[in-house]
Amino acid sequence: MAELPESHSRRDWLLRGLEVIVAATVAVLLYPVARFLRPRKQMQSGALEVVAPFRLNQLKLQAQPPFNLGGKPCLVVCTPDGEVRAFNAVCTHLDCTVEFRANHGDIFCQCHLGVYDLNGRNVSGPPPRPLETYKVTLRADKDKPGQEEIIVSRTS
Repeated sequence: MAELPESHSRRDWLLRGLEVIVAATVAVLLYPVARFLRPRKQMQSGALEVVAPFRLNQLKLQAQPPFNLGGKPCLVVCTPDGEVRAFNAVCTHLDCTVEFRANHGDIFCQCHLGVYDLNGRNVSGPPPRPLETYKVTLRADKDKPGQEEIIVSRTS
């Protein structure tokens, strides 16, 4: 009696598909661990430093939107007395992005009407903690007087 050739194509296809699914699942689970273990780019001082995408004279004219500081939004404000301050722009209540309101002289979260003062302290609304503050350094440019670079840093 003649033997029928075995057809493993369906079984092989299912096994390969299962291997791909398992490999993808392992990659998805290990990716956050790898991102956590890989150190962020740091300067010699041990602090993450970023030059703001705007100059001091632009900041004094109008409020600037938050920019990326090591994966987090950073808000830089110029106080009425001319001091420059930087904060983590994530509201401490529900992780909404805050904005500077120059006409009110405060930092505002639109999600649940949270208000912070210009020192980052929570004043009213539901935010439970103050905003994280960052160090600000101004670097003068000899070729462009009055247009200092704003360097924001935070310790790692």
